[in-house]
Amino acid sequence: MNGRKTDKPDDGKDEVSYGKPPVEHEPGKSGNPRGRPKDAKGRRATAERVLMEKHRADPTGTGKARQYPAIELVLILLKQMAASGDNRAFKAFTDLERRFGPTETEQQQVGYLVVPETLTEEEWVAKYSPKDTST
Repeated sequence: MNGRKTDKPDDGKDEVSYGKPPVEHEPGKSGNPRGRPKDAKGRRATAERVLMEKHRADPTGTGKARQYPAIELVLILLKQMAASGDNRAFKAFTDLERRFGPTETEQQQVGYLVVPETLTEEEWVAKYSPKDTST
C-alpha cells in the first residue's frame, strides 16, 4: 500500500510519476467546465477601448482644444519628449516610426507616361527640340 487509508484496493492507477501527472478532474471532463463568462473582456479589447477613448486637449498649444484619441495624445507627448532630448523617448519614438511609419513606396510619387504615337529619335528631335528663333 502507499500509506494512505482508502476504501478502494490499491490498483496503482492513482500513482503519480514521470509521464503520469496527478489527475485533477475526471477523464472526459473539461478542467474549466463553466468557462469564461460571456461579458468578460480580454486584454486586447480592454487596451483598444482605453487607447481609443477621446480626450479633449490642446497638445500643440494653439489655444483651441479638440478631441484626440488617447493613443494619439501619447504619441504626441512621446514625440515632444524625444525632441526635448529624452533619449528613451527618442528610441521609443524612432522604433514606433520604423515599425508603423510610412514605407518607402508610400513616399515615392508614382505617375504614368502616356505615349500617343511612336517616333524615331530623328522624328522626335525634329518635332520637340527647341527651335532657334533668333535668325
